[in-house]
Amino acid sequence: MMLKQKNWEIRLAKELKTERLFQWGRDDCCLFVGDIIKAMTGFDPAKSFRGKYSTSLGAYKELKRRGFSDVGDLANKMALAMGFKKVDINFAKNGDIVSTLIEDHVSLGVVQGEYGVFVGSCGYVYINKSDVLTAWAVE
Repeated sequence: MMLKQKNWEIRLAKELKTERLFQWGRDDCCLFVGDIIKAMTGFDPAKSFRGKYSTSLGAYKELKRRGFSDVGDLANKMALAMGFKKVDINFAKNGDIVSTLIEDHVSLGVVQGEYGVFVGSCGYVYINKSDVLTAWAVE
């Protein structure tokens, strides 16, 4: 089970100050959440994905090659493997991982206050927690 390290709040805040613009294989939702989890726990769950694709088709093929049907399936299986439990979105706290639909695709983000923070083409996208689909608690 992945546990948050001491001062994880500071590490999370620092990570969220990093400028990001959505780019496949560089700053997409999976790599963003990998960066967030690494900042909080010291473990990078996206390490093996980094540098493996640079387009949406490449990302899709990489997911399929590894036996995942889509980003939601990847998130569920990786969360289970890391010991993150699904929680009701009303109980999601800062640093918890969330998913939502953006442009008809599942996207992953992180809880910050009353929002899920996601990477978009113009920077961060903030979506009310009440509008996200799933949340996983990062203890």
